[in-house]
Amino acid sequence: MREERVDVLVIGGGPAGLAAGIEASEGGEVSVLIVEKGLKLAEKPCAEAVSAATLSDLGVKPSPRIVRNRIKGALVYAPNGKDYVEIRRGPEEGYIVNKRALLEHLAIRARRSGALFWIGSPALNFRVNERGFVNEVLVSRRGERIVVRPKVIIACDGIGSMFGRGFFKRGGYEVIPTAQYVLADAKVEDEHMLEIRVGRNVAPGGYLWVFPREEGIVGIGAGVKGAPAKEFIDKFMKENRDRFFNTTELEYGASAVPISGQVETRVKRNVMLCGDAAGQVIPLTGGGIHSASMAGKIAGKVAREAVLENEVSEHRLQAYVKEYDEYWGNRIRQSLKALKVIERLSDEDLNELAKVLSGEDVINLANGLNISKVASKLMRHPLFAVKLAKALL
Repeated sequence: MREERVDVLVIGGGPAGLAAGIEASEGGEVSVLIVEKGLKLAEKPCAEAVSAATLSDLGVKPSPRIVRNRIKGALVYAPNGKDYVEIRRGPEEGYIVNKRALLEHLAIRARRSGALFWIGSPALNFRVNERGFVNEVLVSRRGERIVVRPKVIIACDGIGSMFGRGFFKRGGYEVIPTAQYVLADAKVEDEHMLEIRVGRNVAPGGYLWVFPREEGIVGIGAGVKGAPAKEFIDKFMKENRDRFFNTTELEYGASAVPISGQVETRVKRNVMLCGDAAGQVIPLTGGGIHSASMAGKIAGKVAREAVLENEVSEHRLQAYVKEYDEYWGNRIRQSLKALKVIERLSDEDLNELAKVLSGEDVINLANGLNISKVASKLMRHPLFAVKLAKALL
């Protein structure tokens, strides 16, 4: 059986894994291998909405190949379908990206930095030595089984992570099922505005989205709790036949998204856990491209530095957790707090809440930012002072 020795092994070719590979291979002094189990990038369905800051932080220009549509805001509809909160992003645009094109761009950058990239190459198993470090990972590459011997492993292999399940403890790890159609010839009022709908009859425990892509093409999907997401998408389209009756289905897919916040342990011996595998998703929105890629970027930098210092230890790799949690960890915690509070509200409560919150308030709640500011505002409203505000503070 062939062996491959590398300094850093990255498992997973999503936003977290590719960002990790780019950062770890910077300067060309550290050998990096990225393995992706899929036969092509971006196989998992995705709403593909990102902020301008996401591309900026990844060092990616919003080129026509990567950006499907420029977004100026969103309409968040209450359960009654009439009241809504309008969000305007102001000078900072958002984008609907072509996720596959974005990941291909990152993969090319990683290779040009010196990293090897193996697609269609799942990690099958791993071996732990007497000190508890992972010293072998078995990878299948086009019919050949290869033993990879890494110094550091960055596991970015999604909700079914081999290391997340078999090496770390992920107590309380929870996912929500999602599904999405991509339709041609759907009708939207404004092709540069996102549409989000909430309510127990629309998407219990989650939300339904209609995100315009290229002209006349939309992604319509939902994430729900306790029921198949597809049923609620189909129901919404039947109730809005004038918008969706003569559409053509271009794609359909389903997946799951973690909504329980970060797992407690993200570094163990010489392994770092990143992205969906570590629960690094903003719980209230289910958005993970930005938060996951920044985790990978930090983990890649820490891995490179640890190898160059010849100090590959659990203590040294904990720098990844410390740096990430200074900003993103708090956002995820605050968004999770907001999600747990809002889940307890009735549709009638949500209808009233739509009349109280501003677009800025919704952004803050969704993204885990300035939660105390929103709570202070809600304290002035008798209905929400007890139900929401105190729990958010």
